[in-house]
Amino acid sequence: MRVPEAGSTGRVRWLWLVAPATLAALLTLIGMVFPGGSLYVLSYAVLFWILAAAVWSLLLCVPRYRRSAGIAVAPLVAVLTYATVAADLPMRAAFAVSEPALTAYVRSLPLHPEHVTVGDAESMLDVEWVGLFPVGRAVRHVDRADLGVIGSGGWLEFCGLTYASGERLKTYRFSSVDRLSASWYATCEDF
Repeated sequence: MRVPEAGSTGRVRWLWLVAPATLAALLTLIGMVFPGGSLYVLSYAVLFWILAAAVWSLLLCVPRYRRSAGIAVAPLVAVLTYATVAADLPMRAAFAVSEPALTAYVRSLPLHPEHVTVGDAESMLDVEWVGLFPVGRAVRHVDRADLGVIGSGGWLEFCGLTYASGERLKTYRFSSVDRLSASWYATCEDF
């Protein structure tokens, strides 16, 4: 039987300080890649943030952890995650990577006002991954195209990406509009 070394116990202690906050931050960043955020992913992120806060609070009560420099890791991860989400970096980075694929996809759609493809969100049937976005609905009009992103938005709203050629997008039918580039917008509609 092997006896654990003294250094391996230190790694286990650091794991308790870092793992819950890191997992919560990762889920938060993934959830914010979607236009309007993903309610499904963010609900799990909230659970892991609560777990991280509970673990951090418990470890703060133990004197040997309280004196450790690693006790500052969880709050630091939370602040960095908040700053990244507040600056809208996850969505903008995913869009920057996906913009050429999204533009090519929109140009490949037939120009018929009645052309709508609807994907089944539950079974992922007819859902196309365009860049980093799962597109389940695509409608191309003469002056714009609307792409519905599966899993985006919150309660009673549906979010996606809108491509507007020529002039600026008319915002009267959207509850929120965020300009991503010269022709692309992240849009949300209330039900």
